[in-house]
Formats: sequence, C-alpha cells, structure tokens
Amino acid sequence: MPKQKSKPNATAEETLIWTGVSSNQTKAQKEFNDALRKHKETLERSKEIEPLFRLVNETYLNEVLPELEKQKKLEKERFAIMCSILLEEKLSFGKMQREFLRRYLLEMCNDSMMEDTNFYGPLRDQLETKFEKMERLRYKNQMEARIKNTFGIDIDLDDMNRTGFDSEEERESHEEKYREFREKYEEYRSEYFRGRDSNSNHRKKSKTQSQKEKKQLEAEKLLSTDINTLFKNLAKLIHPDKEQDPILRERKSKLMTKLSSARDTMNIAEILEIKLQVDELLPNEQTNVSFHDTSIKRFVGIIKSKIRELEDSIRQRFFSHPLMADFSEKKISKESLDKYLKRVKLDNQMVTKAYEKEVNQLTLEPKYIKEMIKELQSLGVQF
Repeated sequence: MPKQKSKPNATAEETLIWTGVSSNQTKAQKEFNDALRKHKETLERSKEIEPLFRLVNETYLNEVLPELEKQKKLEKERFAIMCSILLEEKLSFGKMQREFLRRYLLEMCNDSMMEDTNFYGPLRDQLETKFEKMERLRYKNQMEARIKNTFGIDIDLDDMNRTGFDSEEERESHEEKYREFREKYEEYRSEYFRGRDSNSNHRKKSKTQSQKEKKQLEAEKLLSTDINTLFKNLAKLIHPDKEQDPILRERKSKLMTKLSSARDTMNIAEILEIKLQVDELLPNEQTNVSFHDTSIKRFVGIIKSKIRELEDSIRQRFFSHPLMADFSEKKISKESLDKYLKRVKLDNQMVTKAYEKEVNQLTLEPKYIKEMIKELQSLGVQF
C-alpha cells in the first residue's frame, strides 16, 4: 500500500512568528516582509518626488501662468473684434454664415459668462434672439422660484454664480450675501444622503451577509488581541525612561506619544507605521511577536493599503496639477519631466502667437473672419 501523506500540524499553521526582516520561512511572513520593504521604498519615492513637484509648480507660476493670462486677454480681444464685425455689420455675410457666426459667438459668450459678467453680459444680450432670451429668462425664473420654495431665500442666479470681481472686498461681500443659501443647501444635501444611507441600512440582511459579518467580528477580536501584543512589545522598545542617550530619548518620547494615541483609537495602520519607524530607529532590536494567521494577513492588507494611499497621493499631487494633464510617462523622472515641461512651454508660446496673429489679422482685415468660419466648419463645429 502507498504511504499516506502526513497531515500538517494545525496549530503550527494557525500561529505565525514574525521576528523582523530575517523571518521569512513561511509564505505569509514573506508577504509581510515584502509589504514592509515596498512601503519603505514608496516612502523614499515620495520624498524624491518632492523637488520634482516644486519644479512643476515653479514652471507653472513663473512661465506658464503669465502666458495663459496673455492668452485669456487676447481671447477676449479677439471675441470683441469678432462681435464688432458681426453686430456693426462691417462685413457682408451670407445668411448661413451670419447664423453660424452668431451661434458660435453666443456659445463662447455663455461659456465665459462667469469669468466676466460685465464684459460678456451686454454682448450676450445683443447676440441672442428674442426667443432665446425669453427661454433663458424663463428657465432662470423657474430655478429661482424652486429655490425660494425649498429654502425660503430670494437669490439672483446670474449674480450668485459669477466669479469675476474687481477687488477682494467685493468678493467677500458677494460671498457673505449668499452664505445663508449655501449653508442651507449643504444641510439639505446632507439630510438627503443621510436618508438614503438609513434606508439601505434597514434592509433585511441575508444569511450569507450575517455569516460574513460574524466571521469579520471574530477576526476583529483576534486582531485586537494581536495589536495589543504588538503595542506592548513596541512600548518596551521605545519607553523613554529606559534610554540614556538624550537624543534617542527625545525621539523615543515622540514615538511613544504617537503610539499611545494610535492605541487609544485602535488605529492599526498608524501602529504599523510606528513599528516601521521603530525598526528604522533601532535596527538591531526588532520586535519578536507571535501573530495569528488571520492577523498577519490583515497586517499585510493594511500595509498594502497604505502603499496604495501613498502611490495615489503621489499621482494625485502630480496629475491633479493643471500643468500635468498631458504627461503620459508612467514613471516620473527628472529627465522625462524636463522634456515634458519644455514642450509645454513651447506649446503655450505657440498658442499665444496664434492668438496674436488672429487679433492682428482681424484688426487689419475684417474679412479674415470668413476664413475662420470655413476652418471651424471644416473641423465639424455645428450648432
């Protein structure tokens, strides 16, 4: 008869020992150490990214933003010239050409209205047909009436939504004027979403959900026990009263304060972060703790979650910056960033020159506007 395979020791599988970097005999321990190493690498990368972010910000403030301001000014100037050509009939147009240009300018006007109501408002009034104006005012009045019925406040939507102000005092006065409505609106939204959450919580739980929650509760209790064990071991290592070196004593004291606070709130991620800092501070005095298999898997999950948060914060900080919208490289390096920023600066300068050229040509030769109409139509612009 063939030999039967011996069954693995159940107790040995349930309890795992982790004694720092050297302990990698099991798959779970190896995952734990790999996660710790990757977390440290990600922290280092976030520090390396900081000077690159400063470079992006300085380039944006000192070189790109002034160029964008020029473009905005030129765009308004071009818009005013085009309106003047159409409204003052400086040039003869075919019926379809005239209507295309009117609708194009009206859409530009509506899109830019909040930037400068005083500039775009009078031009919109001249570009709109009587029917378009009536429809716009009808919709505006309906919305203001609904706000009045819901919140009991009279507001002017055109005034409330504007963003252009002549001074900081005017902006603060405008904000104060609509503060009450915004507070009531936020309260209304909060109550709405609370009501939705309450309804979803009152739904009857299935048997599978109940069992899942029961297992999760048991795992949480087990995790709580292991966290207490880790806390005690860390506290022994960093207790400042036992340290003779004044510099180390001060660093240990700060870590001990953070550790106690994290323990009070059962902030597992924070405790694990402190554990990483303790290992860095005391590389020859690693913690020696027994963890249950469920807990060590949770620890790995928490560390991986912290890594994702760090990576997301790096990406978000970079790619939420207005200058980084078209950055396509997966890895951010000084070389790739320098190359990208150089291209961005050149592209912006070219856009400014294109605006300057159009303004000059429209001023000298109003008929150039017909070439612009043809180009827009060839690009598929429709109204």
